[in-house]
Parts: sequence; C-alpha cells; structure tokens
Amino acid sequence: MNNNHYQLDKVVIISRHGIRTPLHNTLQFLEKATPFKWPKWNHPYGYLTTRGGVLEAYFGHYLSTWLEKHNIKLSKTDTKLFVYANSLQRTVATAQFLAIGAFAGYDIPIHHKYSIENMDPIFDPSLRDDSPEFKYAVLHDIKEANKATNIFENLAPAYQILSDILDYKHSKLYAEYQCNLAKIPSQLYFKKHEEPALLGPLAIGTSAVDAFLLQYYSAFPKEQIAWGRLTSQEQWQQIIAIRNQYIRLVFQSKTLAKHSATLIINMISDLIQRDNKVNLLVGHDSTIAALLGALDFKDYQLPNQFETTPIGGKITLQRFRHLPTDKYFFNAEYIYQSFEQLHSGQALDANNPPQHYQLHLNNASVNSDGYYDWLDFEKRMKPFITK
Repeated sequence: MNNNHYQLDKVVIISRHGIRTPLHNTLQFLEKATPFKWPKWNHPYGYLTTRGGVLEAYFGHYLSTWLEKHNIKLSKTDTKLFVYANSLQRTVATAQFLAIGAFAGYDIPIHHKYSIENMDPIFDPSLRDDSPEFKYAVLHDIKEANKATNIFENLAPAYQILSDILDYKHSKLYAEYQCNLAKIPSQLYFKKHEEPALLGPLAIGTSAVDAFLLQYYSAFPKEQIAWGRLTSQEQWQQIIAIRNQYIRLVFQSKTLAKHSATLIINMISDLIQRDNKVNLLVGHDSTIAALLGALDFKDYQLPNQFETTPIGGKITLQRFRHLPTDKYFFNAEYIYQSFEQLHSGQALDANNPPQHYQLHLNNASVNSDGYYDWLDFEKRMKPFITK
C-alpha cells in the first residue's frame, strides 16, 4: 500500500473488550456439558481481568505511537480524542486501560450512557423486531450460508474433538439427549428485547470454546487449560471454527447485521463530522461482526490468529487526505494481538507490534495506491443513517 502523499485525517476505532472472565449465562451449558469441574476465577463473571487491563494498556501505548507515525499527536491541551464505551464493566474498563496506556496522566473522559452493567442500545444485539417475517428472513440467511459452505457438516470433526475434550459422553447433557454433541437439536431463539441465539451444538460449543480461550489467554497452567486435554494448534484451530461460525451466523449474516449495526453506523457517521481526530468505541465481538456484515466487507482470515473477532481486537476505519488533490480516501484495518501474543502477554511496541490486516469491501475497487474512494464508503453508510 502506497502512503506517499496521503495523510491520515481521521480514524474511528471500534474495539472489542479485552480478556474477561466467562459469561454467567453460559454456565448452564458449561456445567452440563462435561463431568469435569470448571476452574474458579478471581473476578466476577463477565468482568475484564487484571491481565486483560494490562494488555489493553499495552495496546493503548502502541496505538498512540501508531497515530504519531501518522502525524496525529495528541497533547494535554488538545487531545482531539473521543472515547465511548458500552455501559458494562468489561467495556468501560477496557476503554479506561486503553486511555491510560495511550496517555497516562492525561484527563481523558470515558463516556458511557448508563450505569454499569446496563446495555447501551448502540452496542446491544438484542432484537427490536421478532415478527414472523423478520424471523423468516434470518432463518433464510442461515439456510443460504449453510448451503453455500456446508457449515454444519464441515463442523462435525470439530464437534468430535470438543466432545472428547469435554468427555461429553459422561455428562448430564448426554444423559439428557442420548446422542452425539453434533446431533443435539438446533433451534433459533428469537425473542424481542433479547439476544438471538442458535441453541444446540453451536451455542454449547461456542460457550465451551470461549471458556477455553479465556483460560489460554489468561495463561492458566497447561494442565488447567481444558483440563490438559487440548494439546495442539490443530485442535485449537478446529474447535475455534465453531465459535467463528456462531458469530458469523448470529451476528454477521445480512439481515441480523443490518438490524444490529444501524445505531453504531449512525454514531460513526456523526463522529466523522465532528472535530475529533481519533474516536474510540468499545463494544463486543457482536458489534464488530454486525458492522462488518452490514457494510459488506469481504470474508477474511486473520494471520496468526484463529478467531475472526479476536478478544481486544480493533477495527480501524481510516480517512486519508490525498495531499496533491485534497480528496479523501478510505482504508480499514484489523489491528489485533496474535494467538500467541495474547497467551504470552508481551508488551506491544515497534519491535513486537500487534498484527495489522487490511480489510476489503465487496463490490468496490481500490485506486492504484490501494485506497477506496471516501465517497463510496459514505454511500455505503447512507442507507443506515437516520435523521
């Protein structure tokens, strides 16, 4: 990508929160899916951990140096920075640690709308419509996605690996269903004001994989990560595919993505019109997946990372000014820590940077320097903008 004659003018960063503890609402799956005891955590369920905070502080420091390289240098008197988070502990705390890492000693306000542990509609994937017509459209998306890539059939080996790790055949769940994990009936949970869910193997598998990932990223002793039964990168890659497909089907498919991302796209459009050079929004994997789905980004595979929406990862929507012509151009990058960087907990700097991956748009072309026309990106957002 050619950066000559282009200057970063503005950036909106959409971050997933950092390393947290498992979610309380997954316990019903986890405790029934295995005869083994799950480990105890030193933080409440769903909270950013101390280690998660440290890694976000590292990330914040890296982002400040990255911005300086792009000639955006913030100062105590002119921060040009706006930070907004979902009103949950893990998202607000992530924003706080990012700001501390980037600008320690500066008075950076962390904006959030509600009292802690109350979801902000901007980041909330809960349904605003549960009509039969809308549900049919969602089911059609899932059916078409499966027809195109045989998702459920292709996940069969991953379910077998996960079943062996969990010792599922000796679990309460097996006693209840008397069938292989992959054969547990699936059902779309679809209720207004609640998060949609694909109940069955995908939801169970996603909950278990999420718990294992959090153990790995938290550097639990090897014998405690999945009880020492998850031993190879190949196993990780296969079981994480379960989680990736759940995110893809429930949050990134066309109908649900457009439904969920409308408010955040409106906010992004509004922020671009304001004076702040840097805007940081902290939400969830569902936030990122819905945004990418709604704006029709191409499918991708992140190098050195098995997750498609890695914990702590950041989508950067960048507006560049072409100095010779004064025209604006668009670029998007996923900046994230690799699978091993998260596990090792190393500081991020010029010698150990996070991963950078350029994201691409469907039905759009770049110029000879690798940038999209900014007006084309604005047109992509326009159908979502409400006055």
